[in-house]
Amino acid sequence: MLRLHKIFFSYVAVMLFLLFVLVSVASYYGIERIELRNYHDRLQKELLLVERIVAKEGIDDKVVKELDRQIGSRITIVDPKGRVLAESRYDKEEMENHLARPEIQEALQKGWGSSVRYSKTLGQNLLYVARAGEDRVVRLAYPLEAIEHDFLRFWMKFIFLFGLFLAAALLAAYLLSSKIKSEIDSISAYVERLAKKEYGAVFRAKFAKEFDEIAQNLNKLARKLKKREEKKEKFTKKIKQLSRQRNDLISAMSHEFKNPVAVIHGYAQTLIGDPDMPPHLRKRFLEKIFNASEKISYMIDRLALAMKLQSGKLEPQKSRFGLCDAVEEAVRFMSEKYPDRRIVVDCHPFEVEADRQMIVAAIENLLDNALKYSQKEVYIRTQEGKVEVEDRGIGLRPQEIEKITKKFYRVQNSWDNSMGLGLYIVSYILELHGSKLEIKSRYGEGSVFGFRL
Repeated sequence: MLRLHKIFFSYVAVMLFLLFVLVSVASYYGIERIELRNYHDRLQKELLLVERIVAKEGIDDKVVKELDRQIGSRITIVDPKGRVLAESRYDKEEMENHLARPEIQEALQKGWGSSVRYSKTLGQNLLYVARAGEDRVVRLAYPLEAIEHDFLRFWMKFIFLFGLFLAAALLAAYLLSSKIKSEIDSISAYVERLAKKEYGAVFRAKFAKEFDEIAQNLNKLARKLKKREEKKEKFTKKIKQLSRQRNDLISAMSHEFKNPVAVIHGYAQTLIGDPDMPPHLRKRFLEKIFNASEKISYMIDRLALAMKLQSGKLEPQKSRFGLCDAVEEAVRFMSEKYPDRRIVVDCHPFEVEADRQMIVAAIENLLDNALKYSQKEVYIRTQEGKVEVEDRGIGLRPQEIEKITKKFYRVQNSWDNSMGLGLYIVSYILELHGSKLEIKSRYGEGSVFGFRL
């Protein structure tokens, strides 16, 4: 028996047992009230009969005792002041005044009265029903022991029938659980066949719509696994391609750092070897060393920024600022980095709420990308929160546009230019600001990269 089978059966058994207890308790008190109500109604009918006979025969102990023998209920007749006039089971001369009895009081006030209480006269609990006439009150009483005896017999029959129902329910639950177990065994066997790569096998459910849905999903899985197996060679080729890209990336990083390091090393060695170098030439060499170190610092900053963005540790610190101010700051920095290149600016004033440093970094990366992949002037335009950077460079093929924003991705034959982080950083910054990088490009003609705040 499966553990699921045991759990299912145990839960059903516990739930049915709790239902049995709940229904038993509720039925006990409910049926008890019904029984009392039935006996109350019976006594009312008997009382009306007794009243008619007493009215005809007169108030007499012999009459009430004969009636008691016939109907099985104790009969007491009292006057409006509570004095006992007739009694079927006790000497009326020894009985107390009944005016204070609750059923007598209620009958005198409302016409009918009833109560369930202990009788000192008979020494037992009784159900009393009384009715007031013009000159007398007739009261009938029935022992609760007899009522409880009848009730218990009825309740035991009810419990027996309910027990049969529970047994049938448990049997049905067991049969249902067995069918579920059989279906689960079939599923397990089918999964084992899939594990053995028998993807041509088909599973058909035999029980319940839910299992039919599982069967459909398993058959879909088998078809997908079959297709995946067929594509295994393609995935292997892709892994090899990724490996080549990784090697290309390492080569690109090595090349990026090698050039400025070689510049610093060469000019520093020249300065050390020639202490009498003319001041103007020394200044020029030091500027070369400084620019190379700035380039290394810039590349390290870009790598660090990419790592922070990937880890999710960078949160925008938003403020309101003019978009043209951010553009001018980025253009100024790029103009210093590319002093021989021309950047054409067309900026319309517009205020945005964003992280200024992040937006400046995004614009710098777009400009840097445009300046690297083109030889002509680069254009930057802004209007109503939209920024566009356009170049007349090599452009992108359609299949490259979707991949260009991935980290370390570079277009083919361009790994000697940079590490492929610029557009990844731009895309991530824009995502943090609820925006998206828009790319329009024609291969061999140029590209336009833009976003809106």
